[in-house]
Amino acid sequence: MFEDIWQLTTGIPLLLCSIVALSLIIERTMFLAKQKDLPQNKYESALTHIANARPEEATHEILQSKPFYAQALELMKTENCSEKSVRDEHVSTLMILFNSRLRQRLSGLVTIAALAPMLGLLGTIVGLMRAFRTIGEHAGPVEPSLVANGLWQALSTTAAGLVIAVICILTHAIFLSKIKRMLTRSQFILNSLSQSMQLKNRQLERVNDSD
Repeated sequence: MFEDIWQLTTGIPLLLCSIVALSLIIERTMFLAKQKDLPQNKYESALTHIANARPEEATHEILQSKPFYAQALELMKTENCSEKSVRDEHVSTLMILFNSRLRQRLSGLVTIAALAPMLGLLGTIVGLMRAFRTIGEHAGPVEPSLVANGLWQALSTTAAGLVIAVICILTHAIFLSKIKRMLTRSQFILNSLSQSMQLKNRQLERVNDSD
């Protein structure tokens, strides 16, 4: 009876948690690997163009690497002559979408990290119940072997739940760190590029006014 309860309440759910967690980790790893970031040399080169008021060259330099925010750059090129506030608002809306895509399914790892130890604790309780039941039904001196199986279940489920939780927390932290770095770099370069466009547009306006 307790063997069946242990399998239904902890063994099978923990196995499902590990399978789902592994699937999420593999899927997110493959997805993030496909999201290209701007190489450091290209990043520095683009910032140099921006500092020298050459936004067109900077945009061309960045688009050659096809980063994950290339669509935002194309939008900035299209709205080059628009007001900076309007252009920035449109780009910001697009970056919110990119942020959502990058963070998609990460909450699943957090959920499993919280759920797995609870299932392990439940398995511990069931294992201890089995051990005490065995002691209660046994007549005569209690041998360690009588309760060893129940205690093994109690400890193994706790360990399994903790291992699953640690893996989920660790991978979630790694993914989140990578995503934050990608978004920070992209937002900085896009903001700098937008300011450079505004400065160049003002320079052109002054030249036209002087003519």
